[in-house]
Amino acid sequence: MGAVMKTSTTARGFGADPFSRIGIADVVMNYGLDAVQRRIEQLRVTGLHYAATAIESELETAQVTESAALVRRQSA
Repeated sequence: MGAVMKTSTTARGFGADPFSRIGIADVVMNYGLDAVQRRIEQLRVTGLHYAATAIESELETAQVTESAALVRRQSA
């Protein structure tokens, strides 16, 4: 099983400086695509559909796949 993503208990990222945010590719590289997909499901189950859709959209825009994340991880 992959690393467990920590659930933020603050709204620090909301409206934060966009230049200090990490990208979805970085999250996938550190936690794995499965962990991100589990987090999306957790968001949906708790009624946070907008947040889940936003992450899915970012994944699609970044064209993140497990193999691309693996390549990035190995080259780091």
